[in-house]
Amino acid sequence: MKPLVAILCTLICFCAARRLYYCKWPFFPPPNENCTQKRKVWTYDWREPGPDKCYQVECCECTGTYNIWNDNVTCNALCIS
Repeated sequence: MKPLVAILCTLICFCAARRLYYCKWPFFPPPNENCTQKRKVWTYDWREPGPDKCYQVECCECTGTYNIWNDNVTCNALCIS
């Protein structure tokens, strides 16, 4: 019985340690941004078909938003809808 409880506790702790983010709406950069070099980031969109629900966007100031990611793998792994 004790090994079963230990396995269950380990599983619960593992699931609690992995942070998931509720990414309902994708990030849309402002249309009037003008800068010399735009940064490429990934955003999650639950409406995308297939298992890969992240796509790349470009923006000048990509700070202050909740649904931008540095790469496609992290975006798909941490976002839920």
